[in-house]
Amino acid sequence: MAGKTSFKLDNFRSTVLKFGLARTNRFEVIIATPPGVATDGGALVSLMCEQTNFPPLNIATKPFKIFGPTYQRPITSEYGGDGISMTFHVDRNMDVRKMFERWMNLIVDPVTFTVNYQQNYVSTIRIRQHDEQDNITHEVELLEAFPRNINLMDLNHNSTNQTHRLNILFAYRYWRAIDTDTTTTPTPIPRMIQQPQVISPDTRLTSGLTAREANDARRDFALTDPRRLDI
Repeated sequence: MAGKTSFKLDNFRSTVLKFGLARTNRFEVIIATPPGVATDGGALVSLMCEQTNFPPLNIATKPFKIFGPTYQRPITSEYGGDGISMTFHVDRNMDVRKMFERWMNLIVDPVTFTVNYQQNYVSTIRIRQHDEQDNITHEVELLEAFPRNINLMDLNHNSTNQTHRLNILFAYRYWRAIDTDTTTTPTPIPRMIQQPQVISPDTRLTSGLTAREANDARRDFALTDPRRLDI
């Protein structure tokens, strides 16, 4: 026979009153723009942010089976770097939109269509959760972020009492939490190998032979190699 539930409404109510609940409208976005993109360092854009999200964190898995049910084994972490959406209010002079246009033109030149170096256009974006007293209770940092999409902005003569909203999709490499003990630092990816190591070929079997004789020698050695497995 099933037992009684352990849930009690009074316990839930007292816990909520003691610890409170995080509110979706208590947040702040800090966007550090690349040099030359915004004269105020992105302060206006940060202030105008109306809506965004905390980024996701997923564990990518691969099916693995030895015996019995299939087991999902973790292989890597995914930080949702394909894109995170942010919606901004737009000021009368359209400075918010103009800033993102300059930023995206810095990434890809609008005349030559050449792509800039990554270190010249990526930036850091911080998303903060506040409590009712404006204390920061949680903060994440998007690293190597840049805008990848500016959505359409509707224009309509019948919309007399409406204001513009600008939706921007940001791409980033990964994110990390600022207020936790766990630091997320993926292995740096080398952008360019200055002096690549070239492995010299083994010529012990083919020294002094013609090209055809060298190929025959390699074939004969492969057929007699004790490590060879016939499948």
